[in-house]
Amino acid sequence: MKIKMTLLAAAVAMSSGYAVASDNNTAEVGQTGWGNDARVDQRSGGNHDASVTQILGGNDAAVVQAGDGQNATHFQYGWGNESVSEQDGRNNTVNVTQWGAHNDSTVVQNGRSNMATVDQYGRSNVSLVKQDGYRHSATVLQTNRSNDTNIKQSGYRQIANVSQTGSNNDVNIDQENGRRFGGLNVANVSQTGFGGNGDIEQAGFHNITDVDQGGSFNDVDVRQTGSLNYADVDQTGTGDYALVSQYGVLNESYVEQSGYYNDADISQSGWYNTSNVNQSGWFDDASVAQSGVNNMSSITQSGGFLNTASHVQTGSNNVATTTQTGSFNNASIVQ
Repeated sequence: MKIKMTLLAAAVAMSSGYAVASDNNTAEVGQTGWGNDARVDQRSGGNHDASVTQILGGNDAAVVQAGDGQNATHFQYGWGNESVSEQDGRNNTVNVTQWGAHNDSTVVQNGRSNMATVDQYGRSNVSLVKQDGYRHSATVLQTNRSNDTNIKQSGYRQIANVSQTGSNNDVNIDQENGRRFGGLNVANVSQTGFGGNGDIEQAGFHNITDVDQGGSFNDVDVRQTGSLNYADVDQTGTGDYALVSQYGVLNESYVEQSGYYNDADISQSGWYNTSNVNQSGWFDDASVAQSGVNNMSSITQSGGFLNTASHVQTGSNNVATTTQTGSFNNASIVQ
C-alpha cells in the first residue's frame, strides 16, 4: 500500500484533504490555496491510482474507487469548482480538468475498461457522465460559460464526444445496445453558438450521429434504433429545429439549416434510403418519410419564407426532388 500526500502552499489554511486506501493503491493530493477539500476513498478492491490537484480556493473533489485497477485524475484551478468520480469494476479511467470558476463534473463508471475525459474551461459549466458496461468512451470539452452535458452509456463500446465552446448550450446523449444486439454507436456533438440544444438517443448497432450547432437557439433531436444508420445535422441559423428518426438499416440523413425558424422532420424505417434537406429561408417546413428500399429524397428551401415540402416514399428505387426559392409554396410527393 502506498499513500502520498502533499500540501504546497503558503496559504493552505482551512484547506483539507484525506485519503483512505486498501491494498496496492496509490493516492496523491496536492493543494495550493485555501478552503479546498479533497477526499479519496480506495477501501474496496486494489491496484487503484488516484491524483487530486487543487489550486486557488474553494474547490471540492471526491474520488471513490472499488473493484480492481481504477485510475482517477482530478485537476482544479480556480474557484468553487466541484468534481466527483465513482468507479467500480476493472480498469476504468477518468480524467477531469477544471480551469475557471463554479464548474461541476460528475463521472460514474461501472464495468470494465471504460474511459471518461472531461475538460472544463470557463464558468458554471456542468457535465454528468454515467457509463455502465464494457469499453465505453466519453469525451467532454466545455469552454465559455453555462454549458450543460449529460451522457449516459450502457452496453458495449459506445462512443460519445461533446464539444461546447459557446454559451448556454445543452446536450443529452443516451446510448444503449437495444433489445437483441447492439453497441458500437457513436455520437459527436459540437456547439459553438448560444442556447443550442441537442438530444441524441441510440439503441441499435453501430449508428452514427454528427451534430454541429452554431448560431443561436437551434434544436436537434436524433432517434436511432436501427443498425448502421447515419445522421448529420448542421445548424448555423437561428431558432431552427431538426428531428431525425431512423429505425431501419443503412439509412442516411443530412440536414443543413442556415436560416431562421425552419423545421425539418425526417423518418427512415426502410433500408438504404438517403435524405437531404437544406433550409436557408424563414419559417420553412420540410418533411420526409422513407419506409421503402433504396429511395432518394432531396429538399432545398432558400431565399423565401413559409414554404412547405413533403416527401413520402414507400416503394423502391425512387427519386424525389423539391426546390423552393420563393415564398408561400407548397409541394407534396408520394412514391
